[in-house]
Amino acid sequence: MFTPIGTLAASLVATSFAGAVLPASAQNLPCAPREQVLAYVIDQRGEARLARGDAARGASVELYAAESGTWSLIVLLPDGRACLLAHGDGFTATQGLQPARGAPA
Repeated sequence: MFTPIGTLAASLVATSFAGAVLPASAQNLPCAPREQVLAYVIDQRGEARLARGDAARGASVELYAAESGTWSLIVLLPDGRACLLAHGDGFTATQGLQPARGAPA
């Protein structure tokens, strides 16, 4: 179970991580055309986009979540593919930015 510290903070962390994801390394991730990945995240998992951030080499990262607690983190590549970086259950949104250390508010 993963509980991010907040949608914006999670997006910033994800953007930093996705900066290391290059199109060549994306071949090891579950990647497909953008619309196919979004159909899975939005239509099948019932999630909505909560945050987005620009990453290196023209890529971007998007965080999706649903009221049910499911969440998905995807990277969008400049060639039109999207890759599912991670997904899970137990998503909890926080109000505003939270400290990365110590007990969350």
